This record gives sequence, C-alpha cells and structure tokens, in this order.
Amino acid sequence: MNPLAEQMVAHDLDDTRALLEIAKGLPEDDFRAVRWPGLTVLSWDGPEESIATVLENQVFGKEIWLASIEGLDTPDRNDVPDAARLLERHDAVAPRWLETVRDIDRRGAWNDRLIDALCDPPESFVMSSVIAHVLTYSAHRRQLVRQMLTAAGREVDQGDPIMWLRAQLGETV
Repeated sequence: MNPLAEQMVAHDLDDTRALLEIAKGLPEDDFRAVRWPGLTVLSWDGPEESIATVLENQVFGKEIWLASIEGLDTPDRNDVPDAARLLERHDAVAPRWLETVRDIDRRGAWNDRLIDALCDPPESFVMSSVIAHVLTYSAHRRQLVRQMLTAAGREVDQGDPIMWLRAQLGETV
C-alpha cells in the first residue's frame, strides 16, 4: 500500500489503542464524566461530552463503515460500554479495517463508489472519501480524548505520527 496511507491508518489504530489503554485505568466516574457539555463532532453521532462517548464513537465509526462496505446490518450499539470492552471492540475491528483499506489499495479501488444502504435513504460515497472521512474525524477525536484525559489527571503524549513512526522503526529521539 502507499506508505503514507499505510502509516496514517496504522498510526490511527495504534494511537486509538494507546488511548483506550489509558482510559482503562480511569475510575468509571472519570471515564463517563461530562467534560465538554454540548460537544458534538458529527451531528448523527450525538453529543460527545465524555471520554466514554468520544472513544465509543471512535470505535463505532470503523464498525459502521465496515458494515456498510461489507453489506452487513448496522452493528449493535447499546449503552456506552466500559473502556475494557471498547478496547476489545477496537481490537476486533482494527485488523479488519486495516485489511479493508489495504484491499482497496490493492484493487486500485480508491475511486469506486460505495452504496451505503445503512443510510436512510441510501447514499453513494467514493471509497477514498470514506477513508479520508474516517481518518479526519478519528484524528480529531483522538486529540479531544487527549485533552479530556489530561483534564482527568492522566499523562498523555501528543499523538504525533512522527514520534510513532520513530518508535516503529526503533529510532531514538
């Protein structure tokens, strides 16, 4: 796959996982505390006022897009689970998401159209725009979670893909 696309997708997945690991260490009250009343990232996702809701939407975003791409039903979405369960969901969806993006690249399907039957009414999207959408809002949500975790007294890094890549390559700073 194109190295830039590979790095962006892999960084997103690894960074999300790291944030979920930090969130697992929070007391439940801190995890669910309303930190930014009224915060809405995407209108159809509803308010994202807590670490819990931002991270749930972070994971669900990949679950729902994969369901659409694979022609499946809308994934179950009940109450926001605890951080450990969100991490399990992330670990289940991450390799599928990465393989889907790699498959799109292998087939040169970036300009193919997805008919998203999960939308009401169904909508058509260019595959590259779906991936760009996911990466854009995922990066935004990761930074929101960083701010919220900091407010909860947790130490977090900056989420810099340069530092991530250096670590992947075994380079020292």
